[in-house]
Amino acid sequence: MSGAGPTAGAWIGVALLAVAACATDDGPRSVDHLIPRGFPPMVVPDDNPSTVEGIALGRQLYYDQRLSPQGNRACADCHDQARAFTSPTAPGVLPHINLAWSRNFLWDGRFEGTLDEAMIMEVEEFFVTDVERLKQPDLEAMFAAAFGTPEVTTHRAAYALAQFQRTMVSGDSPFDRYADGELTALGAAERRGLELFYSEQGECFHCHATRLLTDNQFHNIGLDAAVAGTGRGVVTGRALDDGRWKTPTLRNVAMTAPYMHDDRFATLEQVVDFYSDQVVDSPTLSTLVPVGGYRLSADEKADLVAFLRALTDERFLADPALAPPP
Repeated sequence: MSGAGPTAGAWIGVALLAVAACATDDGPRSVDHLIPRGFPPMVVPDDNPSTVEGIALGRQLYYDQRLSPQGNRACADCHDQARAFTSPTAPGVLPHINLAWSRNFLWDGRFEGTLDEAMIMEVEEFFVTDVERLKQPDLEAMFAAAFGTPEVTTHRAAYALAQFQRTMVSGDSPFDRYADGELTALGAAERRGLELFYSEQGECFHCHATRLLTDNQFHNIGLDAAVAGTGRGVVTGRALDDGRWKTPTLRNVAMTAPYMHDDRFATLEQVVDFYSDQVVDSPTLSTLVPVGGYRLSADEKADLVAFLRALTDERFLADPALAPPP
């Protein structure tokens, strides 16, 4: 295959132009400037506008083990910034990247709603936060700054976490710079991989859509032949949803190993080998995924991996505003 020529350019243009046209300047100034070019609008609820003080509280709580009843676990313990807010030791963890655009959460989508509602679930059901543990002078002062009074509630804690997570925006990879016109941002192999990604041969772009690189939907990609009672079907109770799992974003994917809902693949090379040669049939297999796989050559596989590595946003991985508070 040749470098990204008119065919690849056409695919990128069609796939991204509609999204770029939706960019907006609406919303709180404290997060609006974080929305990268070409991203959809970020929905910020009227009852939880992002403020500097609210984001600061959310950042503190994200890294604060007092959020857990025993005071020994924080969000960041399973979501390491250097690993794109994942952890290789936390089974099935999904990265905390661009969640402000999500409406389905967790691999099987057992929670549906806004980011703010998802954070209420995290605080009240996952952590089962004891607010008495949060009633400390330092945190009460931050709650007062964020919400006007020092009252500590799980609802306020969740809303602050949502404000912080709305700042966890990744959109400055070599791919983004290339798509925005910096043609030297990608090398030859990366451009060939991009062309394959956006082609009907590779089909990647159908599910890993728009600049978010996910459609936030659920698909059976052919991991297993026996799918009854697994995946999205567990939540909906519908057999047609068996074996379907959420499409994860591919942003910073080189940093988020292991891969798939059950961590079965350790490397990107193994993931690409699966899509190329190991797809198995099942009753709910996506029509976009051929039984057996896409049958890529060794060179095509290498080019696709090179492109996936070009989705790494070094700024995001080292942004001091997302790091533990001083």
